Amino acid sequence: MTGTDLRATQAQRTRAAIRAAALTLTRERGYAAMTVDDVAALAGVSRRTVFNHFASKADLLVVGLEPPAPEVVEAFVNGSGSLLEDLGTLLASGAESVESERGWLLSFPEIVRDNPEDERLRIVAQSLAEAAGRRLGAEPDDPRTRAVVALAMAIQRSSLDLWCGRSHPWEERREAAAHTEPAGASEGPSTVEVSGKCSQVPLVDAVRTMVEAISEGVSPPRPSRT
Repeated sequence: MTGTDLRATQAQRTRAAIRAAALTLTRERGYAAMTVDDVAALAGVSRRTVFNHFASKADLLVVGLEPPAPEVVEAFVNGSGSLLEDLGTLLASGAESVESERGWLLSFPEIVRDNPEDERLRIVAQSLAEAAGRRLGAEPDDPRTRAVVALAMAIQRSSLDLWCGRSHPWEERREAAAHTEPAGASEGPSTVEVSGKCSQVPLVDAVRTMVEAISEGVSPPRPSRT
């Protein structure tokens, strides 16, 4: 393992320790009473170190995939499967660490409300850009690299929506439109009911489901000729 890999592994362990401390304190005291200073003390790091890894208090508990481990990145860079398949494996590797926390994390709506999605995905996007660039032999700003990262982020967002039961933007627009229609004008299902249901699909399976859906959508089977 190179010095860079060792530093990345240590950073990942520090991040995991900080997040574990935040989870412990939130269970004991509740989200509002949990402080960044107390998290730092329990994790054995400085307040500055906490903010080196997390953008905000809400970010400590955010539901989402973790940046892939160095060995998983190397497997993706040197993968022999299709880029989409190997990308799905890379994203799925960061899903298992949050699966056990799903139930109670989703009971804190302020975590999602107070933390912008773009910020929570930034670290993962940077890691994916580097990995995709290495696999493609391209620079981070190359259109091919950007396309792979954009696809990865779309898979992640859609997987999280499926996993935690969030409604999609078009469902939210349909719900808003329904409130402006006369009573009985819409016969479709209530989007409040749709968004309120919590899927029982594991996050890893949600990632794989989205990858398979993209694969089928890009290369759908040809209809048989009679």
